[in-house]
Amino acid sequence: MKLKTVIIGAQRKAEIFAHLLDGSGLFEFCGYYDPDNDQNADAAGNLLYIFELAEKADVFIIDRHVHNIEGSMIENLTRLGKHILMDGFLIQNMGFNEQLMRLQSESGNCFHIANTLYNKPLYTTASQYLRKPRFIKLEKECRPPAPGGFEQWLFRELSQDLDLVIRTAQCGIREVSARPLFLFGKNPDLLNIHIEFDNDSICHISAGRAIEPGTHRLKIYQQDKLFALDFSENTLNEYRQTENRDQLTFLEDSDNEAQKELTLIQRPVIPFDSWKMELRNFEENITKGLTPLTSLENLIDVNRLSSLITEKVQRRYHEV
Repeated sequence: MKLKTVIIGAQRKAEIFAHLLDGSGLFEFCGYYDPDNDQNADAAGNLLYIFELAEKADVFIIDRHVHNIEGSMIENLTRLGKHILMDGFLIQNMGFNEQLMRLQSESGNCFHIANTLYNKPLYTTASQYLRKPRFIKLEKECRPPAPGGFEQWLFRELSQDLDLVIRTAQCGIREVSARPLFLFGKNPDLLNIHIEFDNDSICHISAGRAIEPGTHRLKIYQQDKLFALDFSENTLNEYRQTENRDQLTFLEDSDNEAQKELTLIQRPVIPFDSWKMELRNFEENITKGLTPLTSLENLIDVNRLSSLITEKVQRRYHEV
């Protein structure tokens, strides 16, 4: 029996999701609900028909472009055991997400977070080669935060990248430091974040408009190897240190070190339709009771790290 599915989003996005669901063996598209439509709110701006909406379907897909995401609606759907697929990291409030996770544990529904960098082909391919990373470096060009909007900006621009860093390190966080740089005006143009993990590995993040336009790169250093992920170009390069140990040399040690070179291996990125994969995984998570690749727990980890970074910045720079 197919599960009735409602899209929470605008008509255009509902049409796109309906097309994706068309080949599914489990999901049956039965309409959409646009919370940004003025007809769906009362004079106070609150959503109407929340309980009536829950009765319409078994599955709800929440589009990332929805602005008026009513917390009580998501809470109610979770409490009633409705399966939810959320398009990316949409909820910044850690306390609310923890409440959702408690409700999800009680109701036994599937709460699947889709369309994140972690689930996409580039990182999925790279993860096969990663072994005990020691140094992680992220560079990302993005617009600067508006005055007083640092916390919202950080979550919007870097939540998925922070998720990658946390899961790449696979270790608890020991210390976090963060500092904004004001280069062109009163708004911070560059944010530098330094993270130390319990296993002594380190991550450095640079993000803002003082980065070369179009840059979105992640470098992962481990023993004798470097992996360079370029999200803008969708490329994965591996660099290995090479040295011919059979070659006799009479150079000084310092000169000998200079002879070492890095060998480039261009790793092919596994091609797959990320949305088709997400929906297939979502279906398996529901039917087999599996844990999603990206879940509320991962979102809460991002919430926690975002809060630490915001606290470090705003403690010293009150105007941010």
